[in-house]
Amino acid sequence: MPPMESQIFRKKGVRRYLTLVLDEGDGMLESIKASMLEHAVYDVKIEAVEGNVQEAVINYFERNQFRSSTLKGNEIMIASGNFKLSYGELFGTFKLATGDKPPMQGTLVKGKAANGLTISLSFIEYISADAAEAEAAEAKASEKPVEQLIAVAVPNYTN
Repeated sequence: MPPMESQIFRKKGVRRYLTLVLDEGDGMLESIKASMLEHAVYDVKIEAVEGNVQEAVINYFERNQFRSSTLKGNEIMIASGNFKLSYGELFGTFKLATGDKPPMQGTLVKGKAANGLTISLSFIEYISADAAEAEAAEAKASEKPVEQLIAVAVPNYTN
């Protein structure tokens, strides 16, 4: 394998949270994309989803066959996924499991939310060293817990 140039990326980052509360009939993926555009966030992780879907389509494998199912009014028990926004388009996956007996699980293709569906997203906001020290000092002064600072390693790809 040829050598790959890389470097350690040591910017400080703080994990921030964005919570979406959807109304009846709001598109789930469209709402995630709109909130990412509105807040200039380009990489999010789905932390939690609470509530029901009005109507949704999921894809999944059953034994060795690829299948699709339509969900109507199902409660979402657990969800996970990551999304990236690139050139105004949303890329990523939204995996979910329903609270039915037996639960259905798969990847969301499209979906509309029932009233009150809540999607919690997290993202890393990179901050300068001075801002990180100021935030830590402010949190210590007010005796609030300091959010974890994160260092990220990113390869340096060159053509």
